[in-house]
Amino acid sequence: MQAEIITIGTEILLGQIVDTNAAKLATMLKGIGVDLYYKTTVGDNHGRIVEVFNNALNRVDVVITSGGLGPTADDITRQAVADVTGRPLRYSSVLEAEIAERFRSFGRNMAENNKQQAYIPEGATPLSNPVGTAPCFLAEDISGRGCIISLPGVPRELEYMMIHTVIPLLIERMGGAKLLKTRILKTAAVGESNVDQAIRDLMDSANPTVGLAAHGGQTDIRIVAKADTEVEIEALIVPMEAKLRERLGVAIFGADDDTLAGVVGRLLVEQEATINVVDMLTQGRVKAWLVAAGHENCITEYLMPDSVQTVAQTMKLDIMVAPNLFAEHVAMAKQHAEPKKQFSLALIGPFEDNSTIIAIATPTGQVYSWPSRLFQDSDYVKRWLTFLGLDWLRRVLLGQLRSPVDWVDNV
Repeated sequence: MQAEIITIGTEILLGQIVDTNAAKLATMLKGIGVDLYYKTTVGDNHGRIVEVFNNALNRVDVVITSGGLGPTADDITRQAVADVTGRPLRYSSVLEAEIAERFRSFGRNMAENNKQQAYIPEGATPLSNPVGTAPCFLAEDISGRGCIISLPGVPRELEYMMIHTVIPLLIERMGGAKLLKTRILKTAAVGESNVDQAIRDLMDSANPTVGLAAHGGQTDIRIVAKADTEVEIEALIVPMEAKLRERLGVAIFGADDDTLAGVVGRLLVEQEATINVVDMLTQGRVKAWLVAAGHENCITEYLMPDSVQTVAQTMKLDIMVAPNLFAEHVAMAKQHAEPKKQFSLALIGPFEDNSTIIAIATPTGQVYSWPSRLFQDSDYVKRWLTFLGLDWLRRVLLGQLRSPVDWVDNV
């Protein structure tokens, strides 16, 4: 079953209120295996609503609308559904009685204009709304294009109607709910375009589907499969995941709920290692991410800009020409009793040309250093630099560090 969500209201279109209904509907439809193909928002204009409804019925099986069922002049969803489905509006005394009873339960009398809510498309199936005053309905298109299910815009009412009426109705129409499962593979500091280039052909798959989502330093690969049973779902996801991991290799740092800092922290714990950090670029994000992941104990020393500014400004040439000279600067906690393994991570800069450098020193004295992203005082760049530093440290810990610059989008 293919679906489209249409939220109606000029106040949504203009950004005066946030459309939470569409997200809620999408989550619920996903939960029963309905394929959501489109989400549309339209203002309170009859002609445009009719156009949107017609477009939707021409491309999906079921259209779910939110809003426009109230008693005011701009609540025109009922009329638009009637016009599109070829079913004129008809008055229902039963619905009027239900509306009046709802008002009596509030201790109020029903206003005259509330009676217009008792009109629904001829032949439509009324869907009782016991938590609100706006009757809902399901209207089949008279020419067989599909159906429109119209729900209130009030989030509490919409959620109740979906749970208690619409979801059971859709499951019955589908002959049973489908299972839908998502697996997320995560890459850091690779760049969405690089990931796309590596896996583009796999993104043509119909079931499971493969898609990308970029989050400022992290690119996720989303695998979504649909089947009748958990076993069938896994049979679809597992081989696709294997292909993606083969293509992207060490660029994938984790899956699903994994965080980069959590993965790095676990590797340090497994290797009985800790790190010294010199952080001039992220305003403490490296430490904050490790602390949030529960790995604060992995940090032996954490030095911020005031401690290293002079050293950093005079050492750029040394780093670029002879990286091994950097070991004495990044391992700044040598005076402490060292654990079995001590790594050092330095994020240094910005220099006069806004360039930055990331360097890693290993317990054996080997030092890796690279020019990194040009610095800007923005959250986006600081996140990127945090991802870069932690991900390159992860690769060193795994012994799988190639040239990370090959994977980094420095634009």
